[in-house]
Amino acid sequence: MQETFGNVTVTYEESEAKLECVRPEDAKILELVEAGYDCRYGNESSWPVLYHLSHLRANLTSWLPIQGEETVLEFGADSGQLTAGFLQKAKKVVCIEKSVSRSRILAKRYSAADNLEVYAGDPWKCLEEQKQTFDWIIAPGVLAEAVQYFRSEQPQAEAVELLRKYLKPDGHLVLVSDNRFGLKYWAGALEPHTGRYFDSLEGNGHAFSKREIENILVQSGCGAYEFYYPYPERWFPMSIYSDAWLPKTGELNQNLRNFEGERMVLFDEEKVFDQLIADGRFSEFSNTYLVIVGPKSREQLIYTKYSNDRAERFMIRTDILQSPDGYMVRKVPVSEEAKEHVQQMKQWEQELEVLYCQNGLHANRCEMKDGQAYFEFLEGRTWEAKLDDLRVQKDYAGLAAELLHYKKLLTETLRPMLKTFQKSEQFVEMFGNPEFAKAYEGATVNNLDWIFGNLMETEQGIQIIDYEWTFAVQVPVEYLIWRAVSLYLHSREEIRDMGLMHQLGISEAEERIFEEMEHHFQLWLLNGSRTIGAHYLETAGETLTLEELLRGSRDHKMKVYVDLGNGFSEQNTFWIETKPDKRGIIHLEILLPQGTKGVRLDPSEETCLVKIRRLLGELGGTYSLQYLHNGRELEDQGILYTTQDAQIVVTNLVEGTGRIYAELTVQHFHPDMAYMCMNLLNRVRAAERIYNSAPFRMLKKFKQMIRK
Repeated sequence: MQETFGNVTVTYEESEAKLECVRPEDAKILELVEAGYDCRYGNESSWPVLYHLSHLRANLTSWLPIQGEETVLEFGADSGQLTAGFLQKAKKVVCIEKSVSRSRILAKRYSAADNLEVYAGDPWKCLEEQKQTFDWIIAPGVLAEAVQYFRSEQPQAEAVELLRKYLKPDGHLVLVSDNRFGLKYWAGALEPHTGRYFDSLEGNGHAFSKREIENILVQSGCGAYEFYYPYPERWFPMSIYSDAWLPKTGELNQNLRNFEGERMVLFDEEKVFDQLIADGRFSEFSNTYLVIVGPKSREQLIYTKYSNDRAERFMIRTDILQSPDGYMVRKVPVSEEAKEHVQQMKQWEQELEVLYCQNGLHANRCEMKDGQAYFEFLEGRTWEAKLDDLRVQKDYAGLAAELLHYKKLLTETLRPMLKTFQKSEQFVEMFGNPEFAKAYEGATVNNLDWIFGNLMETEQGIQIIDYEWTFAVQVPVEYLIWRAVSLYLHSREEIRDMGLMHQLGISEAEERIFEEMEHHFQLWLLNGSRTIGAHYLETAGETLTLEELLRGSRDHKMKVYVDLGNGFSEQNTFWIETKPDKRGIIHLEILLPQGTKGVRLDPSEETCLVKIRRLLGELGGTYSLQYLHNGRELEDQGILYTTQDAQIVVTNLVEGTGRIYAELTVQHFHPDMAYMCMNLLNRVRAAERIYNSAPFRMLKKFKQMIRK
């Protein structure tokens, strides 16, 4: 049976369509497709909508070097999340999808395409009916689903071997798999196929390690192959790494991506990734693998970074290419509207080179080819790396000196163009309308990305390696300085509070103004579109941090510190149960180790109100214990703690005391409520001091005399 949607025909068996169990979200997705829904501007905030319709899904494979005369088979096309990237490049695209419902969505989605065929039903039967071979076969789910169709001991290898029969001699097979040892699973992300914690680590999911995939490739008779590493994951990847271009420390900082449900965060994945990168083990813990089976091309793409989560006129992709002649950087427009943006890069190279060379600097050479901008791959050391070396060595004076050098270099380079700054219409459109408290100077053309990662010291001198954000708009020089330094400090917490901005002559008031300018600029770049980060805030499941999990497990526990002669330390602590009785009173009997000279009780790790009803020590008989605390007395109500480190320190413990008896209540407050109570108490105390002061008493007597 066949159904036609515009130019696209879906072929399927009617009996299979009747037996299909249609997924609940399919009707909604089809409705949105028919309405022309765009995730970038729509207000449908749900995981299924993002999963099916986000344009970022195609980032996984749209970078593949498919040529205009080549044919593509998409095996397991789902609702067409990846298909757009193939339709734009290939002569012909054939999609096979087991779900008739999803195939209809795909066909409706690309109904205007004149190079698309869709087949629905049992994918392997549909494959048998193909009387052709393909240049590319894209099979993103075949490794996970092979066990459903093949009963041999190596179902994945059997599936891959069968797919390869439909490849042309020099064709390429693309496989994708979640890594069952991906770092996100260790950190507490759910296994996507089972929805349970740690399943893939325990061998229960449908994910595969790198070694397992390599074994599958060998068993299926594959020859040459290359591993790629989509980051942060397979759903909305923004970077694709390879063994020839692995990530550097500090790059993997987008790790909270639990759109589909809750997750735990047991450790800081960015920091652990940095350690794995330094140890050369990133590839073992990458969250996702993409494998290309087939011969290498002369010009091999070894890294790509997408910048398509913004306004269409700025949507580009940055590639690093490797060939026998060396490396090359390429910027590719990924939307029709972005072609002009890429074309302008050659113009900016020429204008900036004239300006920069007067101060001994250069703009990285740009050449245009087929609407794409190619840049020389420069060897050298970035200023960011230089600053980091000083930071690691704790040479903060040297770091500050380099920042001052940067300020001088920027100012001197722009000096031929510097004029008294005046707001233009374009400035207000891009940066808002800030009220400046002083006069500034600014160049008439500015590369806003004069940042440390884009300044490279080479044998030919200092080069500006990227100048994408160049505009013929005047901005204060101080804004450019602030932008570079604030970006550098953002991920380097240990030096944020060293007053580096002040040393560069930028006040706190100016920082606030520049922050507002930057915020407005980022909104201008989006032009009303919603980033994947904004979608995450609205759709993500609950994120449970280790601190929250531990706090929850300690709701009815109290930490006890004992001083055995060397003061209080974490080495001499233990936890005791603090479950209250029906009246909310906690009864404690604390056994003390021999030689205890002091005791500290930490009643809670949250802001709280503690009322101590009884506190006794036992030594032959019992005696009252006195104590100090780091809270605030509320008379008969107890002790108010606005800190999350509440402490009660016994001050008169007699040596030899064997145990302590205590009765107390603990009420937890939201921190805002605790601070509000503290502020109210401070105002009451201030009023009492005024009321009891000598001037106020004299005023009262004077008023009484007047009344008489």
